[in-house]
Amino acid sequence: MSEHQNEPREYDAVKGGQNPPPIGAAVLGGISGLKSRLASPTVYVRAAALPEALKYGEAGLDLIIQALDDRIMSVRFAAYLLLKDRDEEKIKQYLRNYNTSDFDVIIEDASGEENSSGNLFAVFFPHLMPKSPTS
Repeated sequence: MSEHQNEPREYDAVKGGQNPPPIGAAVLGGISGLKSRLASPTVYVRAAALPEALKYGEAGLDLIIQALDDRIMSVRFAAYLLLKDRDEEKIKQYLRNYNTSDFDVIIEDASGEENSSGNLFAVFFPHLMPKSPTS
């Protein structure tokens, strides 16, 4: 065993470092560590941090709501999936601005035979649409 137990190992992610944490790494630090990961330039890190925000009550929900405005669609969608079934009035009010649609998808091969099917849904984020020059 190493004499320096409290020092980071080669593959440990260290808060404040310039490199993104390795996939599957844990960055410790409570809500400040969570905020740090949500500000990461790495999309995977931001999206993966969102479920942890649920552990921080109202402050965590606010962070997830803020992620609905992320410039990357996959982060916005991850935030939406965490919030869509919540009962808090604050969240319901915020999500009223979004349009969702369920639809069935059927995939056919070249001969017209059904390969697979499923039910999907789409989310429209109207406040993120660019303004038209006339509005």
